[in-house]
Amino acid sequence: MVRINLLPARFSKKKEAGKQQLVLFAVLLVAGLVGNYLWTNSRAGELAAHEKRLAKTRGDIAQLDKIIGEVKSLRTQQQALQEKLGVLDQLKKGRTGPVRMLDELATVTPKRLWLTKLEEKGGSVTFEGTASTIDEVSTFMTALKASRFFEGIELKKTEAKAQNAYRVVEFKITATGKYAPKLDGTADGKGAAPATAGRKAGG
Repeated sequence: MVRINLLPARFSKKKEAGKQQLVLFAVLLVAGLVGNYLWTNSRAGELAAHEKRLAKTRGDIAQLDKIIGEVKSLRTQQQALQEKLGVLDQLKKGRTGPVRMLDELATVTPKRLWLTKLEEKGGSVTFEGTASTIDEVSTFMTALKASRFFEGIELKKTEAKAQNAYRVVEFKITATGKYAPKLDGTADGKGAAPATAGRKAGG
């Protein structure tokens, strides 16, 4: 009977199988390292993109804060300018109002009525003078009531007196001055321009 020794063949197969396993392990290890590198690189890229977007968002917020600050500053400046314009407007009215009032007063004063005193204090105006008749005083009061520069007209005194062989009527009238008429010829929503009651003597 012939005997064949199979030990060398079995050992060779085991050795070959071991090499294959080592190669497979090495391939798996390399694949794992490559996969880990790719995953890490991908995560790093995403993190960098997030950080970039975050930086841009912070920049946008800073820009908006700057714009908001500028808008607030402009509003403050606008408010200060409006206050200054209001003061200038009041000064302008205070300067031109009495002049216009006196001009209109000269227009509405009846021909036979003479003002001897005109006093303005704290917005209250006092008229004192003489007239040829009580009707002239009444006409003057009617003109003052129609005027855009006066309101609250009150007759405080009338007294008949002899003056240079003529009888005259002395009077005292009070009113409240309004020196800021509107551009359309009205003041504080009242009436239109006053009616002419006559001319001042010597005018």
